[in-house]
Amino acid sequence: MVSSSLRRVLSVISTALLVASPALAHHGWSWAEGEQSKLVGTIQEISFAPPHPSLVVKAADAVWQIDLANPGATQRAGFIPGAAKPGDTVTIIGNRALDKNKNLMKAVRLTIEGKNFDLYPERIKGN
Repeated sequence: MVSSSLRRVLSVISTALLVASPALAHHGWSWAEGEQSKLVGTIQEISFAPPHPSLVVKAADAVWQIDLANPGATQRAGFIPGAAKPGDTVTIIGNRALDKNKNLMKAVRLTIEGKNFDLYPERIKGN
């Protein structure tokens, strides 16, 4: 027989896992295509806020949300505050969302003014 306190603990844990699941899935790669794409556009917004840095980029076809690497990896790639600004042209190599209704891409490389910021160098495929 399971005690009521153990039942409460299990309930709290299962609720926490259900709430965390979408965030964990988003931060992996399972939501993105395996094939990489190239996107060129103009930076509209830059955010270094948690949970990870991101860009809003206006491309020819739409406005895109570009997820970068975790804060430490983004910084190690050299993409730090001041590395780019709204209005800069950016070329992004990355994996776009499987859901074609979402203008969302996870970047592996950013190129701004001829400078590469390799966020996931091990994932860059012949680009």
